[in-house]
Amino acid sequence: MIVKSFEGGYDKNFSYLIWCNKTNIASLIDPSVDIAAIIDAIKKYKLEFKSIFITHSHHDHLSYLKDFIDIYPKINIYINYKTEFQHSLVSYVKNNQKITIGNEQITCISTPGHFYDSMCFWNEKHNILFTGDTVFVGRTGRVVSHKSNIEDLYHSVYDIILKLPLETIIYPGHNYGNKDKISIKENKQISNFFNAQNFKDFEKTMKNFEKNRKKS
Repeated sequence: MIVKSFEGGYDKNFSYLIWCNKTNIASLIDPSVDIAAIIDAIKKYKLEFKSIFITHSHHDHLSYLKDFIDIYPKINIYINYKTEFQHSLVSYVKNNQKITIGNEQITCISTPGHFYDSMCFWNEKHNILFTGDTVFVGRTGRVVSHKSNIEDLYHSVYDIILKLPLETIIYPGHNYGNKDKISIKENKQISNFFNAQNFKDFEKTMKNFEKNRKKS
């Protein structure tokens, strides 16, 4: 599977154009970046653009969805079935549901916490995980918005994401770290967010982050 990243949007957002290199069937992870460069890439690589995966329904991750729909009015849109977001083109997917992109396969993994409808998208064959705002380079997402929940986030990170193969490469929803992507193994090595002994330890790390963040 080929992955091409695009940065922009509301706050260093990432959109990812992904495609099967045998069939040229393509999808997008999060329509959060101005579409011009993405459309150019679709044309350049002669891709058959068929679907959009949405990691969660915060407005910045949906910013350019209408622009894509205007150009591709029959596009398939995949989002967590728990979401309140509605559109006639949406297919509501469940935890562990598998979606094919040509000869590639994406597993939808429900990871609530940062937001109630957060979902990661995993390509097991190539050890690739699109985490949205659940996990970034060096830290987890925040839990400060309505319908976020720190206990859910702890479960999603420690009982789901960190149980994946350590060589899995995380492609986050924002460029907040010192690099644009990172393996689970390296994220554990560089950050105490991923080395908590229990929930209380994780909660303390999160509170310290918010406290220091407000001072900066």
